[in-house]
Amino acid sequence: MKKRAPQKKNPNLHLLWPTPILIKKFGQHQKVNKELLELFGKHRSAHQTVKSEMYASSDDIYAHYKDNPAIQKLVKFIMDGVFEIASEVNAPYWGQPKDINIEITGLWFQVANGHTFHETHVHGNCAWSGVYYVQSGDADKSAEDVEKGKMPNGVTRFYGPNMEATAGGHGEFGNVYLQDTHFDSYPEDGKLVVFPPHIKHMPFPYSGEEDRVIVSFHARIHNPDGFKYGYTNA
Repeated sequence: MKKRAPQKKNPNLHLLWPTPILIKKFGQHQKVNKELLELFGKHRSAHQTVKSEMYASSDDIYAHYKDNPAIQKLVKFIMDGVFEIASEVNAPYWGQPKDINIEITGLWFQVANGHTFHETHVHGNCAWSGVYYVQSGDADKSAEDVEKGKMPNGVTRFYGPNMEATAGGHGEFGNVYLQDTHFDSYPEDGKLVVFPPHIKHMPFPYSGEEDRVIVSFHARIHNPDGFKYGYTNA
């Protein structure tokens, strides 16, 4: 869909409830990713019981390998990213918290090939979720790489909350903005994407000479003062 250049902000218009997504590149990814691939390969060999081109580890990889230097560097980068997005969107509500503790409650790696994929899903029991691309392989790297009439190869797609509202709904020139229902994250080695866990997403089927390898995670944030919902009848 062709988009026009952004217009000057209209003071009468309120764009409410935005969906924040953080995307950034890990400066140490070349060295760290090589070490991660070696570690993940050994783990898969020791734990995969059924031969398949797709493999997903348990979500306690951080606990298993918390002393591994590559895992430590990746987790620090992930936590820095989580803090970056969380502190930005929560700034009007946090005030000046005394202390912030980011807890990685789940971290696992996934290997895909042979057109395997994960169906559309959401994550739960966390404040933030994310994906880190360890090895993008032959996945499409941009919209220009996607062959006309074919599905993207190994691309992660995020669906906006307006997608369900458009199903069978009235579409016309006056609400064409509602048809912009998804955002595609193109795999790139060392790329981190942090997103709200309630956002529906899926990776498209992947096939290539190299496996597509990613790390997924869940994160929660705490502070000593805790947090209590404020309820009102208003």
